[in-house]
Amino acid sequence: MDEKNKANRDVLPDEFETFEELSTFWDTHDVTDYAEYLTAVSIELSPQPTHEYKIVLSDTLNKSIHEVQKKEGVSAGTLVNLWVQERS
Repeated sequence: MDEKNKANRDVLPDEFETFEELSTFWDTHDVTDYAEYLTAVSIELSPQPTHEYKIVLSDTLNKSIHEVQKKEGVSAGTLVNLWVQERS
C-alpha cells in the first residue's frame, strides 16, 4: 500500500467489543492494507478432531450458551473450545 492510501485508511482498533464488530470491520476492510500489523505464525492442524465429548447441560446453562453463541456468531463447539482454551 502506498503512503497516500495508507493515510486514507481507517484506523485499526486496538480492541473490538464483540466478534460481530470484529467481523464487520474485516468484512469491510482489506487485511493487506494492514500488513504491518501481521505477525507470521507456525501452526499445526489436525485433519480430524481427536476427541469428541457429549455433555449434559442444565437448561439454564444451555440457554446461556445459545445466547452467547447467537450474539458472537460462532458455533457452540467453537465457543466452548475458546472458553476451555482461555481457562487452560
